[in-house]
Amino acid sequence: MKVTSRSDQTLRATACRALALAGAMAIALAAAAGSPTAHAAAADDVASLYGPQPPADATFLRVVNLSEQTAKVALPSGGHLVDLAPGTASRLDVVRPGTPLRVTVDAGEPKGEAGGAKVAGADTVGETLTVALERDEAGSWHARPIAAPVSSTDALRAQLRLFNFVEGCDGKVALERNPASAIFSDVAAGHAASRSINPVTATLVAVCGAAVSPPFALPRLAAGQSFSLFLSGSPARPVLSGALDTLEWPGRKP
Repeated sequence: MKVTSRSDQTLRATACRALALAGAMAIALAAAAGSPTAHAAAADDVASLYGPQPPADATFLRVVNLSEQTAKVALPSGGHLVDLAPGTASRLDVVRPGTPLRVTVDAGEPKGEAGGAKVAGADTVGETLTVALERDEAGSWHARPIAAPVSSTDALRAQLRLFNFVEGCDGKVALERNPASAIFSDVAAGHAASRSINPVTATLVAVCGAAVSPPFALPRLAAGQSFSLFLSGSPARPVLSGALDTLEWPGRKP
């Protein structure tokens, strides 16, 4: 006669309860898989955790005003007009495929590329296009776009981008206290670079040859945030500015 110990009986009871629970969960999951309500609830859960998400096929475009005059800008998505004061940048406009990457300034098209000949599509998905506005002595607006390719993100670190709008300058950005320690180096004019950094505050300068810009205070960034630096001015007088990469998207706060 086989004797069953109390510990064996306990293990068997526990196993039976686990199998019953697993079966109940499988039934619930199967029911939820075919339920539109369940899908909507899952989407609501994601939105509540991370906020409304932009489409996976989006291209992102912003405008930075490098002139000394306020510009009234219309972005590709066709939303409200944006009044950009000198030295400021718009949020990142979320542009869907098939939409021309075109901006207008003061109800007219600026001279230069302006991104107007290009259309958002499969080759631009995930790119961040920054369009710099400048104004000549005759009062005409000029636009120069620079595209930053898709880059990997690190949820534990912040991301920093540099857009170089200075012709004749191989852009460099360094700490003010130690110009030899480059955060970015050899970023050619008309190009962008990106890297991840620890989420700390810092005072930065841009360097073009022997010329150093006035200091720029990088704000404290949270892990997972992204910030863009804009190198403008001239090789003899570089200027460094920047903006947080914030989306112009429903539900996103300033």
